[in-house]
Amino acid sequence: MNILDFTDIADTKSIDIDDLPMYYKAISKKQAELKESLNKLELLKSKKPVWSLPKPMESVKVPSGTIGVYKIIYKPDEKVMSIGQGNVGNRRSRHKSVFNNNGKDITHNGGTTSGSVTAQKMYKYDTKLSNWYFSYCNITEKTLANAFEFELQQKLQPQFNALHMGGNN
Repeated sequence: MNILDFTDIADTKSIDIDDLPMYYKAISKKQAELKESLNKLELLKSKKPVWSLPKPMESVKVPSGTIGVYKIIYKPDEKVMSIGQGNVGNRRSRHKSVFNNNGKDITHNGGTTSGSVTAQKMYKYDTKLSNWYFSYCNITEKTLANAFEFELQQKLQPQFNALHMGGNN
C-alpha cells in the first residue's frame, strides 16, 4: 500500500513517460540559450564596460530594455550605496517610486505590492531624492550582469547591499 492508494493521483510511471518529451524539449531550449549566451560573452570580452555619468535619480533617462548593472550614489559624499542589476530602467523606476512613497512599498489595485529594500534604506538615510544619483552600465547579457554585480559588490561593499545576495537573480 502507498500514498497513491489514497489519492486521485494517476500512476506516476505514466506521468513520467508522458512528461519526457517536454523534459527533453526543455533541455534542448536551455542548451540553445546557453550557447547563445556563450557567443554573446565571447563578443563582450573585447569590449570595456562603459558607465553613464552619474545623474540625479529623479531625472536620469535609461533607454528602454537596457539590461545591465547600476550604482546608486549618495551625492553629498560621492559614496556608492547600492549596486544592482537587471532591467535598469525598471529597477530605477521601482526604487524611485518606493522612495517617493515615503520609503514604503507601493500597493496596487488588487492588493499586490511592489517593494524595494534599497529605496527603504535610501529614504531612511536621507529623505531628499535630489541627493541620490544613478549611474548604469549597459551589459546586454543577463548572466554577465549577474556576475559583474557580484564582483562589484564584493569589491565596493555598498552599505545597502546584502553581499550574500549579489548575482542571485
